[in-house]
Amino acid sequence: MPEINLNLTNKEIINKYFNEITCDEYQESIFKGGQSNADQALNNLDIHGYSKKRNNVYPTEKRGSSYLSPYIRHGLLSLKEVWNHVENFEYSDKNKFRDELLWQEFSRHLYAIIGKKNREFLNFYVKNDPNDIVNSEKMNCISTIDNELVSTGYMVNQTRMWYSSHQMFRTNNNWLESENYMFQHLVDGSRFANRLGWHWVTGSQTGKIYGFSKFQVKKRAPNICNKCELINKCPIEDWPKVLNIKNKEIQIDLNLEENFGPQSTKTSNEMPEYVWINGESLGDDDPAMSQLPDLPVFFIFDLNLLDSLKLSTKRIIFLLDTLKEISEKREIKVYLDIPENILVDKKFASTFAPVPKYKKITKIIKPTMEFPAKRLVKPINFYPRSFSSWRNKTKVSL
Repeated sequence: MPEINLNLTNKEIINKYFNEITCDEYQESIFKGGQSNADQALNNLDIHGYSKKRNNVYPTEKRGSSYLSPYIRHGLLSLKEVWNHVENFEYSDKNKFRDELLWQEFSRHLYAIIGKKNREFLNFYVKNDPNDIVNSEKMNCISTIDNELVSTGYMVNQTRMWYSSHQMFRTNNNWLESENYMFQHLVDGSRFANRLGWHWVTGSQTGKIYGFSKFQVKKRAPNICNKCELINKCPIEDWPKVLNIKNKEIQIDLNLEENFGPQSTKTSNEMPEYVWINGESLGDDDPAMSQLPDLPVFFIFDLNLLDSLKLSTKRIIFLLDTLKEISEKREIKVYLDIPENILVDKKFASTFAPVPKYKKITKIIKPTMEFPAKRLVKPINFYPRSFSSWRNKTKVSL
């Protein structure tokens, strides 16, 4: 049961504890973890012109990206908090920006219902010509996207779509392997939003694929094309060939509490002695932490899970930054172990996380006190087949 010494430098921690279970050597991202950095990023947020700039790719200074996603992903900023923060911006910018927040919430709702079945859901596609592949080696667009992902831990929405479309339709790669590669390096990587994006590209929801071609690159990042040695013999000059999209049915359970957790705080006859936090909710206003400010906190890096995922050190460092800042405010212990080993003999409080791992653990080891997850939109008791159908049936909870 190794306890991680947070007094060590991040590099010392990575080398001592994580060296064998990550996909790269020590590599910092462009994001610094911690509540103070999340708060500063939100305070500096300016979405003026977002509706026109949001799809810009390169040069980076022309992007409209908020760069808030890692803080939202790990619960340092809530979707509701960010939603309210942009209230006074122009309607067109605010509306487009809030659409992105709603997409994040939609992906969380869908994941809460489907869980690990999100590897394949809604519909599936059939490649018409599996031999129609492209050699990506000299494509400046793909190499630039890949380099930014690996060096920074970030991709804008456009390049995520470009990359996933290219890997899906123009290579021989298994899309799950390519999606996992992106997931490994993204500091905001999530199985809900990231994987849903890949499904959207395949037409899983709309029945229409997202085709990546030279046209988008010339429009959104012209210098990439201009500096590419394949500019006059571009292998993606045309759209990908049309694919067959077929309906697919999956078995789902619409039990609200099982999928979305308690709607009010669940208590037992015993009082908690600790607060267990996880990567879904690390902010100061995590319900369990904020409601029980005097209790010591613990966080568990799941040894088996990390060994299977082989995440980039960029993500681990972001989490370490966050945990170190918590340690400046209250007592915290951080472990690298199997969560059940740490939890089994503890009376703990936690905030419900609508993800398969949390659900699996807490079915076996019940929290003494469990708080509802923070949400932008109330839980749903239907299976949404598209973002638009979900949005039409839901209402933002402010």
